[in-house]
Amino acid sequence: MSKDHKKREFQSAGIGRDRIILDFKHFGGGKNCQTSAMVRLMHHLGHDISEPMLVGISAGMGFIYWFMKNMSYPIVGGMNRADCRQFPGILGKAAKRLGGDYESILTKNVKKAHFFLKETLQQNQPGLVCVDMAYLNHLLTGEDDHFGEHNFLVYGIDEPLDLAYISDRFEGTLTMSLKQLQKARASEYRPFPAMNQMVRFSFPPQLTPLKELIPAAIRENVDAILNPPISNVGFKGIKKWSIELGKYSKLIPDPRNLAHALVMHYIYIETGGSGGAIFRQIYSDFLEEAGHIMQNDGILKAAEQFREIVNLWREIANGLLPDEYPSLAELRKIQWTVNEELESKGIRALDRARRLTEKVPALLDEAAKSDIPHFAEFMPNIRTLLEQVSEMESEAMQNLASVVG
Repeated sequence: MSKDHKKREFQSAGIGRDRIILDFKHFGGGKNCQTSAMVRLMHHLGHDISEPMLVGISAGMGFIYWFMKNMSYPIVGGMNRADCRQFPGILGKAAKRLGGDYESILTKNVKKAHFFLKETLQQNQPGLVCVDMAYLNHLLTGEDDHFGEHNFLVYGIDEPLDLAYISDRFEGTLTMSLKQLQKARASEYRPFPAMNQMVRFSFPPQLTPLKELIPAAIRENVDAILNPPISNVGFKGIKKWSIELGKYSKLIPDPRNLAHALVMHYIYIETGGSGGAIFRQIYSDFLEEAGHIMQNDGILKAAEQFREIVNLWREIANGLLPDEYPSLAELRKIQWTVNEELESKGIRALDRARRLTEKVPALLDEAAKSDIPHFAEFMPNIRTLLEQVSEMESEAMQNLASVVG
């Protein structure tokens, strides 16, 4: 995403002659790369927790609008980073709440990072690593779409064969070269560089009961949405984005870049690891599970409110790539289909997904010529929907605050 990042030839380091492959059970169906990786890691360590519950007890739902001068286009996201900006972020918070602890690294030293991974595997724990999506063939992102906070598990390495064994959120496991893994881990592309970040956890035999964690976690998430520390996060951030959309033609003057930005917004809201509707679907599922655990009708009612919010966010996502504009609509359908195929069939769908994504560059070119000139016509509807969803989320969170005390 950075315009002026200097490209350097990557040098791998620390790869010896060891072979460490864990007896690891992979299961797909994850909605978010980070939280689903932790669910699988905890299962390996003997603890089972649902992905929505993990998001909920970490107060993990949020909103952020982010744009800096060195970025080609703004980004939007739905994860709460209010007080956990550094990796492992919400995962570290969840581990602490459950009675566990963690050790993490951030380093430019590729050799040190590789040894930390090997030490973790030797402790019978898969390595939960940060990687840059632009260097991962199985995610089918563009080579310039750098995002260094994608997470997956490395459950084995075979150094003589230059192989790493990978567990991502989809069905089926993968292998990639250790050298490519190191390159993806070492990426320094901003604003979210991977920087060899990795975490390993420790948990007691018995975790803190969920019933003791849920009220405080909900209160924290309410506060993060209603009382954001800066204007581009929480419900204020949603309102700010609705205003900034009106400036996109100046912020992103190149029509193709604007088309690309709309596609990326759609991905981050609906298909790119948020679980749909920018984490609101996952949070609704958490509230339903939490309401039953707590036997609290107010929390269950809030879950219903969030299901309505989910529908509105999906309308926003679809409105960014509307049916009335053929190239933008086709780009939306491709992203939806690719995600649906990968989530339901896993790596077996990679070939078909790859064929679909090969159409994207030409469609972006066509959208720049035919559809983006009409951006001013469909943008006001999105802004109106963002104002509505901001008010709905504020009301839902206020209601939640009243039922958890």
